Amino acid sequence: PRTRMSVKELAQVTILSFNVRRTYLNSLTDMRVLGLASSCAAVSLTVESGAHGTSSPVESLRAEVEMVQKQIQHAGKVTPKVYETVQKLLTMVTSIIEPAIEESHASDQMLVLTVFREIIDCDAQYTKFLNGALKQQQLAVEGGRGKVVITTGEVDTAKEKYAKCLDDRDLLVRENNTRCCAEYQMCPNGGYGDCEIVKLSQGYVGCNYRERTGAECYAHAEKLIAPLESYFAEQDKKYEMARHLCAQFKASTEAKIKDCAALQEAVNAQAHMVNEISEQVNHGGIELVEGAKGECQQYKVCRNKAITSYLEIVGPCEKDAYGAGGDCVKNREEDRHSEWEATQEIKCMLDHYCQGGKFEEDLLEQCKQSITTFHLAISYPTLPASTPCEVPDCPSCPGCDECIDRPYYQYQTPCYETPVADPPVCVEAPDCPGWCTSEE
Repeated sequence: PRTRMSVKELAQVTILSFNVRRTYLNSLTDMRVLGLASSCAAVSLTVESGAHGTSSPVESLRAEVEMVQKQIQHAGKVTPKVYETVQKLLTMVTSIIEPAIEESHASDQMLVLTVFREIIDCDAQYTKFLNGALKQQQLAVEGGRGKVVITTGEVDTAKEKYAKCLDDRDLLVRENNTRCCAEYQMCPNGGYGDCEIVKLSQGYVGCNYRERTGAECYAHAEKLIAPLESYFAEQDKKYEMARHLCAQFKASTEAKIKDCAALQEAVNAQAHMVNEISEQVNHGGIELVEGAKGECQQYKVCRNKAITSYLEIVGPCEKDAYGAGGDCVKNREEDRHSEWEATQEIKCMLDHYCQGGKFEEDLLEQCKQSITTFHLAISYPTLPASTPCEVPDCPSCPGCDECIDRPYYQYQTPCYETPVADPPVCVEAPDCPGWCTSEE
């Protein structure tokens, strides 16, 4: 595979090619190659040099023409030998010098376009990043944000279910404490004989042995306390009912508390998932922003370097020993225009020598007016405007807080140690028989 040259290497090759061509032309202008007499004294010729001078090959050609002119003046005509020399000079112009100038122009034009392409490549590479990698990363981050929104909604739904469970749980705890408080108030200490003491209105039961037998006295006492049997039995039923309700609500409360704990775990697990996704999105957003900043900086460095190289190669720059030239395109272009104009003036003169055997001074202006250098004009592309850098704004996702349980009335603690906010409604004491009084 071919190795792509750097811009500087390509410029060096172009300049080297131009200098090698000049050296080659210098050798061709040697008197021995042309077969001309070098002893002839040069005479003045009215052909003017370019504003910035011409190269050594053109100056050599000019010197040969001056010698031809002297030979013609000396012989008074164009001799066959002089004619042969003129033909050799014309061949040199059309076959060597003109192609060399045009080849140098083509090389510099290619160099300008190649160096300019480096600027375009910087723009294209950054545009490719904007339309490719950057958009893909943005889509990935936005997709993560959408997932965060969905899972956050699921967390909110789970929290609502959990809050409802807590409401139900607190109601059960309150009711449980109320039921168990009723049991406690019926029998606060739980000792035998302390739940309820019934006193007879007579205060005592006796027996008059002078009037009644022992059996008669017992029968009388038994008759007095007989109603207490049904009364105590009924009271025991009410107590057992209160105890049963307390146990029942205790089981329901325990089940509800377990349900709420499970819902709380579900909320926390869902919130943890949201936070993990949010962390990934935030990390992706940071990478996206930092990556975009880095690409922007690289693009600016690439473009500034390419533009600097382009301006250095294009020029203008310092002139060389010929009065123009140098290591930049604009100077060499100006030099080629001068060489071309001088070469075409000489070519015009040589044509007139071949046609009429002489050259009139008034023909010089006509030759100059017929010369054009449009085909040697370098096309310099206009520098395009730089592509604006894009650094997206990626705000961080807040994530979700885990669900924290709220305090409630502990059902395990008796109500008299941890009273509820509102006093419990206890079971009212039953009515005693009219002949007795009750005391809690």
